[in-house]
Amino acid sequence: MKKSVKRLFVFLFILICGVVFLFFRSESTNFKVTVHKVFDEVIKNTKKYKECVNDPKEFTVDNFKEELKNKETDLKRHFNSNANFTYVDLKTDYTFDKSGDSESYAASVSKLPAVIYTYHLADEGKIDLNKELKYTSNYSHGGSGVIQKDKVGSKYTIDKLLEYAIKYSDNIAYFMILDQIGGTSNVKKYWENLGVKITYTDKFGNLSTNLGAGYLKEAYKYFLTNKDNAKKLYNNMKVSDNLDFIKNEGITYDMPHKYGWYESYYNDISIVMSNHPYILTITSTKGFNNSTKNYFLKAHKLALEFNDEYYKEKSEYCIQKVY
Repeated sequence: MKKSVKRLFVFLFILICGVVFLFFRSESTNFKVTVHKVFDEVIKNTKKYKECVNDPKEFTVDNFKEELKNKETDLKRHFNSNANFTYVDLKTDYTFDKSGDSESYAASVSKLPAVIYTYHLADEGKIDLNKELKYTSNYSHGGSGVIQKDKVGSKYTIDKLLEYAIKYSDNIAYFMILDQIGGTSNVKKYWENLGVKITYTDKFGNLSTNLGAGYLKEAYKYFLTNKDNAKKLYNNMKVSDNLDFIKNEGITYDMPHKYGWYESYYNDISIVMSNHPYILTITSTKGFNNSTKNYFLKAHKLALEFNDEYYKEKSEYCIQKVY
């Protein structure tokens, strides 16, 4: 028998003996709660428990208790005729939404799929991120971004343009990138090969919350590769403009995201890197204002409450299954 197995048996034997001894010395409620907590922690370190928690087929909606059902309902009720959402748990792929396939104007959210495609081209050696491009007058554009404040004729590496397109949602950077990668038609083909269908009505196109979730699932997979370019994307997304629209006070974990705003449209797609990462994508026709900010912050608060309760109940379910 392996030493590690022997140690486990010895530990469990000592633990059981200690629990039995203490039980006969005290039968207080607090003691019994403590004993249960100790046993729960032991079970959480077992292989069967971990397999249960990580198995997408375990703990279906049929297993939800009232508290979890209420948390899901609270999030759904928050959304009205002016806003839609999609929630996706990244470990189990548990998904629910409100009008998840309904499309509206994407605005700058569409910069993300173009940037991801460009990074993949670079990973494959098909594009040089150190190549310098000149900002010429035909790219001049208002709206979001920082390049418009620079002189025409300024030069930027493709790497820097990708950074600006995400961090500052720079329109000029985005247009310059599109010309280097063959335009939106190539972006569309790339994502369709991944099973994600994009509708372009112009260089920005349309967005549904389910489409946004598709972008972020691929982004998350890319982050997990730990490639240099994946790290760049992550670092740029986690500090992208308007983070204060989604990150509630007291939140310390990262929330890589991409927003899009045009006239009455305000959208945001984000990965919430909590202990149990999940996606929350939101499209709206609420405009860019404090009311919209508060609305998005409340949505993220409700989504986090659901996520926490989801894993609390799943943990309890798996503990009972292992017993």
